[in-house]
Amino acid sequence: MSDLFGIAVPSSTPDYIALRDDPSHVALKNLAQDLWHSFEAFADPEFRNQFALQIHPRFWEMYLGAWLVRAGFALLPRTSSAGPDFHLRREGRDIWIEAAAPDEGQGPDAVPSILEDRPNAAVPEDQIILRFTNAISLKKARRDAYVAAGMVADQDPFVIAINGRGIPMTLFEGPLPAIIRAVYPFGQYEVTIRVPSGETVREGYHRRTEIAKKSGSPVPTIAFIDPANSGLSGVLYSSAALWDYPRSPGSEFLYIHNSLAANPLRRGYFPSGKEWFLEGDALLMADHNAGA
Repeated sequence: MSDLFGIAVPSSTPDYIALRDDPSHVALKNLAQDLWHSFEAFADPEFRNQFALQIHPRFWEMYLGAWLVRAGFALLPRTSSAGPDFHLRREGRDIWIEAAAPDEGQGPDAVPSILEDRPNAAVPEDQIILRFTNAISLKKARRDAYVAAGMVADQDPFVIAINGRGIPMTLFEGPLPAIIRAVYPFGQYEVTIRVPSGETVREGYHRRTEIAKKSGSPVPTIAFIDPANSGLSGVLYSSAALWDYPRSPGSEFLYIHNSLAANPLRRGYFPSGKEWFLEGDALLMADHNAGA
């Protein structure tokens, strides 16, 4: 087993240097080392260099990889940096996972910093959703490129694994997570009341199929009811971070099934967290943490 911090990397980030050298961060450093010892055999050959340059995105890969190994998934080692981040073989199938950890972004549609003084401002859910739709679109294009290159078979299940903690504002999102609203057409929760009786006539999420960027251009939020995305099996989502590590790793997972997936994963494939799926027009949830 190698030392995650045992190489000199030019242009290492200040966060990495602090994690490596500051005695006050020894617990986080030990946690990262522990994950690395489970994940090392399955990591990209350039992983340690990349970790020094991008701690959180690489933490997400390491955390997910270590969880898969510890949960008993047959994870195949990587021999090069080419191809998807994870290759599983389970139940006679090849399953591929591509990881992403979007940040707040830049420009007019960026998610505001959690440190900004924004008194009485609403949680910027639309901007958060746009960051997720962008990540999914990029990874979908990458999946198509893998298939075209023969690295991934068109019939293989393909999952996009997104960590949202690089966008701190996700801490304040509403009861229906933004990642679900990025792939299914659910807008704001609405209640219609009959006047003057006060009787509730209808309540539920408004149907919304797109979000307008500041430029006015529309961005679809219907990835999982769009046949063009049938090559995607689903999205696995996590809010874990090295500095905010789950008490029970995996319990925070959300797996959102693609309702039109050509190669779906069975329900309960990921045995931790919650999974969401569409039945008819109803969005349903199964909680695998209940009773844990």
